[in-house]
Amino acid sequence: LIVMIKSSIILAALVALLAPNGARPQGVPECTCSPKAFQFIVSLDLDPLCKNNDIEGNAGITEVSTGCFIEAGVPPDSPISEGIEEIGIKDDEGMMIPEELNPDFVLMNITSSIFKEFNEDGDIITETKQYYGSTLENGNQINLFSVSTSLDPSVSLEDQIGKVPYSVEIRLFGYNDEGQLISNIIRWSYDMSCGSDPIQTGDTIGRITVGDLIGPWPQFCPKAPSPSPSYSMSYGKASKTTTKTNKAYNSKMGNRESSD
Repeated sequence: LIVMIKSSIILAALVALLAPNGARPQGVPECTCSPKAFQFIVSLDLDPLCKNNDIEGNAGITEVSTGCFIEAGVPPDSPISEGIEEIGIKDDEGMMIPEELNPDFVLMNITSSIFKEFNEDGDIITETKQYYGSTLENGNQINLFSVSTSLDPSVSLEDQIGKVPYSVEIRLFGYNDEGQLISNIIRWSYDMSCGSDPIQTGDTIGRITVGDLIGPWPQFCPKAPSPSPSYSMSYGKASKTTTKTNKAYNSKMGNRESSD
């Protein structure tokens, strides 16, 4: 019995000795390959049901969806879970079939947008709302900045996990020729793999096309392409922009906040 106990102690000591000192804590991704900034080109002449989806299947993407809806008389800054009424009819299994009603999802312009990024648990870590002074038409640009822009490449992801996006949601708002408020809701999730290229120039999704990118931090996404943008990173025609980062969450997770 004494020999067995001694053997167990020795085995436990060996396991502890051989364990890697730099082992990644549970819940901390190995990499993050989210672009730091996106330039989207308004593309209103794409599929009227907003089914365009070129990013599905891109390396680094796990889930992606896009759809158009008619707003149920609520302002565009209402919560995503409220006020959305999908136009369609239900089949025998209760599924909506919007094609059956041929709804008019043809947008005449884009009046505002909401850009959100989420952590692993689905909590919002940053939210940017843009209201355009003059409405956006085909070919106009929408520039959006990821919370990952504020990552410090000299600090581990574990110590700034509140700035690591796991998924994205973009909501575009505009009107059809009947004056109805239409929303195009776009969502995708990252698989947090290394060296991936999840969003690529030329991809179309919903009513927008990826025109340019500022790539991910190479320190957190080894071997990933890092395109240099050929445009000025500004909000362009946005007459009002509100960006809100969940500082309480970041502080709780041990983020390094700026002194200003």
